[in-house]
Amino acid sequence: MTNLWAFLLQTLTVSAAAVLLLAVKGLFADKLSPRWQYGVWCLLALRVLLPVSTGRDTLLPLPVWVEAARAAAEGHLSSAYSAPYAPVSVAAPVPWLTAVPQSVTDWLFVLYTAGVVLSLLWYALSYVRLRRLLRFGLPLTEELERQLEDVCQRYGLTACPALRLEGLSSAFVCGVFRPVLVLPANREVDDKVLLHELLHLRHRDALQNVFWCLLRGLHWCNPFLQYVFDRIGNDMEALCDQRVLERLEGEDRRAYGQILLSMADETYARAPGTTSLSNGGKNIARRIAVIVRFKKYPRGMALVSVCIAAVLSGPVLVGTASGYTGTDTAPVSDAALALSMARTRLVGCSTVAGALDTYAKGLLLENGIYLAAASPLERQEELETAMAESGGTYLLYPGEELAEAEPSLGYSVCGLTRTEGGYQADLLFATAEDEDGEETAYILVPVTVHQEDRGWVVEETGQRQTGVAEGNLPAARYEASGESGSVTLSACVFCEVDNDISATDDVSVFWSSNAAFDETLKPDAAFDAVEARLTLTYTYPEDGPIQTVGVLYGPSPITDESEEMLGDLLALMDEEEGVSAYGGSSGGWSMEAQTLSQLEGTLCSSGVLTLEGADALPEAFCVQTCWDGGVQELLTLEEVEQ
Repeated sequence: MTNLWAFLLQTLTVSAAAVLLLAVKGLFADKLSPRWQYGVWCLLALRVLLPVSTGRDTLLPLPVWVEAARAAAEGHLSSAYSAPYAPVSVAAPVPWLTAVPQSVTDWLFVLYTAGVVLSLLWYALSYVRLRRLLRFGLPLTEELERQLEDVCQRYGLTACPALRLEGLSSAFVCGVFRPVLVLPANREVDDKVLLHELLHLRHRDALQNVFWCLLRGLHWCNPFLQYVFDRIGNDMEALCDQRVLERLEGEDRRAYGQILLSMADETYARAPGTTSLSNGGKNIARRIAVIVRFKKYPRGMALVSVCIAAVLSGPVLVGTASGYTGTDTAPVSDAALALSMARTRLVGCSTVAGALDTYAKGLLLENGIYLAAASPLERQEELETAMAESGGTYLLYPGEELAEAEPSLGYSVCGLTRTEGGYQADLLFATAEDEDGEETAYILVPVTVHQEDRGWVVEETGQRQTGVAEGNLPAARYEASGESGSVTLSACVFCEVDNDISATDDVSVFWSSNAAFDETLKPDAAFDAVEARLTLTYTYPEDGPIQTVGVLYGPSPITDESEEMLGDLLALMDEEEGVSAYGGSSGGWSMEAQTLSQLEGTLCSSGVLTLEGADALPEAFCVQTCWDGGVQELLTLEEVEQ
């Protein structure tokens, strides 16, 4: 954590996780054993130690709220640790200072960091002071030594060095690496008290206490978490009580409860690296209630406990996906706009397709939130200011070039290619349709796509073009010449995200003959289809065919599928009536045949080749030329530089 906002997000997220665990623990208080009641706090420990994901929520949209508050506060400050449009980032659960503080929020973070250091220092000094006091301890009496040895033999436990200390009201184990059992010098010690402390020793509870003190120090200024850590300490004692009761019988269990009651007024406080039966004299009533309902839980409950913990681990450790809602993408007030922009800075586009889809929809729908979600952080202030000045509509005019774009026709991604820093492509927006419903003119917007910390972002890199025909779109070009003529083939790659809403998906388009365009935000979208639209031009010699011309073309090399299609093509060309036939296959092979009367020295054909990726164009194409029902020549088309 390098600023106040990162700590605020971390501590609020940990608090939310603690609320969830406390609620579940309360629900199963009398159903699951103290082992589970204490063990489930391991999830909270992991939540404290793991950096918070700013793209996920725990119970509440805390990352968005903190980000919105940060942007509002830092906009009026000149902080060294945070900037207005640099989103909250939690790289580690511990604080460190990266510069000289400049603003109020910087100094508050310095104060928090100093509190962490002082808290941990106080814990360390408390332990050192206690160890120094142990130097004045007295050796055990022979009777007490025999009592301790008898308890160890009776219950199969191992003791550690022990001593007596004047003025002590309760026994405890002190130390992790060289533990010492400390007993009151002027009070009798019951066997059950010794058993309790020896069980603490066996299960290394002093070490666990050190661990919880470290976590407590990281959140010293959060009173709710201080209460939670107190509950954790009490659950540790309740678990030790459970272990003691499992080894006792009949009246001994009742006597153990009476020992706890006698300690209800004790004021001894636990020090780091120690254990104590009284746990500071607090929460004795809750421990007595656990003892009253003591029972040995059936083995099957262990599986139930594990299953409940596994279910809780998702929302506690990972959180829930923080997706966009209709409110986020269509704000109706300045406050809603601030929250929406906060989410865009935290929840980026996880895929290239998602970034292009989001940016294209932002231009089509004049939606500034969409544009912000797919734009670099350096544009956030510009976009938020423009939306705030839109007169309450929070729309963003995309420019005169896109005024003729028809949103219902959607968009296409053309010529997506990999570059050194990411990708480049052209966004195509249809402006007109012919009688067959095919787009005849495009608005072309050149863009690049690259990654930021929050995800993929889009930037426009060139001048927008209007009235662009499909034949003028960027395409790979392949050429070959032979005795049967010359062939040119262009392959224009299109990537499509599935944005069609059919009648079965939305009742509002049930009566429509065409699918509607899905306007929802899809920052995690994938390309549903990647295809190359092929345009082939075959120029044959004047002394060549007499009646018909045909071509069969597709990716090199020739396949069994293309051989079968060649037979179909030749059969069509043998027909006596005028030939005008075309077809395609799932393998990307296309064929076309025409009579000479329909041609003027050139045969033009179009086909579609499905690709596995935008950069998966074949290195070469094969073209089989045919005249008058006979095969002429097989040409291999190689890509040429343009």
